[in-house]
Amino acid sequence: MNFIRKYIRRILFLITIFVLIIMIGLSSIGRVDDVNLGFLGSVVSGLQKLTFNTGQTLTSSFYSVQEIVRMREENIMLTDTVHELKEQVRLLENIVNKSEALKTEYEMKKNLSYDYTVGQVIALDDSNWFSRFTIDKGTDDGLKVNDIVISAVETEKGVVQIGLVGIVAETSSNWSKVITVLDESCKISFRDIDSDESGIVQGSIDGTVTGYFFNSKAVANKDEFLVTSGIGEVYVPDIYIGNVTEVVPTTDASTHRIVVEPAVEFTKLSRVYILKVNR
Repeated sequence: MNFIRKYIRRILFLITIFVLIIMIGLSSIGRVDDVNLGFLGSVVSGLQKLTFNTGQTLTSSFYSVQEIVRMREENIMLTDTVHELKEQVRLLENIVNKSEALKTEYEMKKNLSYDYTVGQVIALDDSNWFSRFTIDKGTDDGLKVNDIVISAVETEKGVVQIGLVGIVAETSSNWSKVITVLDESCKISFRDIDSDESGIVQGSIDGTVTGYFFNSKAVANKDEFLVTSGIGEVYVPDIYIGNVTEVVPTTDASTHRIVVEPAVEFTKLSRVYILKVNR
């Protein structure tokens, strides 16, 4: 008796499971020996239906979870692929841009008659107009003060010119500071290719380049090319300075002030050539 009391719950549970198994078996045929199961059959049938539906729901949920996991993994893979493709496009664009620049520089070097050194821009001075910057070459590379700094420039007509950047203003063993044509301390003697008239251009504190002709009666038209004249002890002749964009009358009616757009795009400048001119 003590044994039955101790395990009564387990015994009842096993009996219940056994009865259910028998009822499920009986309900599969609906009748046993032509005996209608009646209410018991209905109960068993309901249990079968509930069990089947629950199984179907659990199965569907399982496959849904599998599908969500698979889609998430595919989404992660696609995201990684997109990032990789974007990086490849960026690298290809960089190669194309560099190849175009190198092609332009190659064409420019054909016209160089002076020894030169290639420098990389490593720092910009405190200026909003890129009027001064530092390069990674110095006296160890043969540079000295007043060496001419240039860059390859392609005109709208596709002609590659030697564009004037500025001059070396200060040197150290492995770096140099450059003053560009945008700086107010940079004065350049120019020659107008169309009229052959000469004058002086100079940078300003606001980054614009302006000038005037030596001949007060000389005039210029928009888009005329200005090159270095070679007058003075700094700049060699025929380096492309820029184009005339505006002619402004001064308070003296007999003279005009010209506004010049530099040939070099200073905001895109990263490499420069430094001419080693023996003066």
